[in-house]
Amino acid sequence: MIIIFLRGDSGKKQNSAYRSTLTIRLADIRNETDTMHSTRHTILCATCGFLVLLSVGMGYGYDDRHAMESADAYLKMGLYLEAIGAYRSAADNAGDRNMQARAILRIGDIYSYFLDNYDTALLFYSFVTKHYSGSIHAANAYFNSGMIRYEKYQYSEALAQFQEYLARFPQGERKETAEFMIKACRKPIPSPEEKKEVTAKIGPDEMIRILIHENIRAVSVAGTKPCEFRDINRQTVIHRIPAGLVADVSVNGGFLTVNGSAIRKKEFTVFPGINGNITVNGLPYRGTLTIRRHEEGIDVINELRLEEYLYGVIPKEMSPQWPKEALKAQAVAARTYALYQKEKNRDKDYDVYASTLSQVYGGIAAEQQNTTTAVNETQGRLLTWRGKLVLAYFHSNSGGVTEDAENVWTARVPYLKSVRDKFSSQAQGVQWIYSIDFIGMQRILNQKGIHVGRVYEIAPVEVSPTGRIKKIRIVHSGGTTTLSGNDFRIKYDPTRIKSTLFRVITEDGGVSVRGSGYGHGVGMSQWGAYEMARAGYGYTDILRFYYAGVDIK
Repeated sequence: MIIIFLRGDSGKKQNSAYRSTLTIRLADIRNETDTMHSTRHTILCATCGFLVLLSVGMGYGYDDRHAMESADAYLKMGLYLEAIGAYRSAADNAGDRNMQARAILRIGDIYSYFLDNYDTALLFYSFVTKHYSGSIHAANAYFNSGMIRYEKYQYSEALAQFQEYLARFPQGERKETAEFMIKACRKPIPSPEEKKEVTAKIGPDEMIRILIHENIRAVSVAGTKPCEFRDINRQTVIHRIPAGLVADVSVNGGFLTVNGSAIRKKEFTVFPGINGNITVNGLPYRGTLTIRRHEEGIDVINELRLEEYLYGVIPKEMSPQWPKEALKAQAVAARTYALYQKEKNRDKDYDVYASTLSQVYGGIAAEQQNTTTAVNETQGRLLTWRGKLVLAYFHSNSGGVTEDAENVWTARVPYLKSVRDKFSSQAQGVQWIYSIDFIGMQRILNQKGIHVGRVYEIAPVEVSPTGRIKKIRIVHSGGTTTLSGNDFRIKYDPTRIKSTLFRVITEDGGVSVRGSGYGHGVGMSQWGAYEMARAGYGYTDILRFYYAGVDIK
């Protein structure tokens, strides 16, 4: 079920133009089974009390463009659930109907392409075609719906979508493909009597590409053995450096240079000698290195075996001194997350980032014996749900209860559900206190693109069943701004406001925030895993506790 709130807002912007706000409440989307049994669209009035991010007052209007850019950035970085939350906010608050349509379409795309949740994607595409029929984004919604229906062997439904696409957008960009699909729908291949479940697998030499530097002007490369620089086909040697000799790579015009000499290439790959490793700005890495010139600078991409990549990840994500079963749980979660991103990023130059945007990766310098052993003892093991890889989110400490992804980013993911977590409550440092000064808050939020005036009050206005802040209101001289609890935490300072599991106590000139846990609270709690391992639980017990209904293959 999807519930739509249509609201005409009586507040005026600085140019006196009225704005209307569309709010899609993702919390009311249900996708309990593979087959969509029913869909119900209900229109409700604004008096239902559903709050949106809205600033009222001179000079404090919603920034449509910035909102969409933020959502696009999340999607580009592979932060799919965060992107859904950001697009949802844009759909709720953008004054431009075309931008609303694009945001809703993108949510459908994420469910379809990145979360493999096709029924929910169809709900969003259907909403775009019904309520934004004249928008260019409706064309994509019709076409994408047709493709999903075709792949589900629903040929008559797919045919109707492609025909509607051509009728409404006869000169659309996908005209020829739509015409081809109409022919395919009229003479479909026989559908299999029974669809076999395909379980995610990993090969012994599975590779992964990590973006270790992005948009830098220069980089220093060396090798423990003689290295070869090869061109884009990886066959032709264009440069060699002896063992230990540093090669300074920089940009000159539209090409790359090595030690000041132009090699007239926009990309090359560095291969180490046999049993050798490559150093990048003095730090050693396994595998090969691709250096790519683009318009803004240089990207440096490390490619190596997935298991070797994990050697440099686990000690950066969890203390190597922690119990082995906790380290093994982290290894399986990290392996699954990395392979999930690889599957979704095949059309990109890299699969994951080396930072907290994906998982922190430190190369050879980070490796520790205990964490390497944990990787080796779980080699190839993955988390799956209905045969597919899970998006294995994890965080530092749940504070006593993990959170449903739907309550953080409005994204419904069947295995990222809330569980009561007594283990995290036993961990050290679970409680925290932080005082917020209103003057400082105004400055920080304005720096982060949340335009507020002099702050008078902040207060929670919606709380999840676990006690986390879903929405928080800021009353200021420019009006009232309502943010999601997670946006407020991230925009203000996630190292100070450590989680959204907090309460607010008013003080003179500010508030005291008293909370529990650290991080978004979704998926595996690392400190909870630590306490479970200390209590004698195995790594499979830990993973099944935090990820609902998963298999460990």
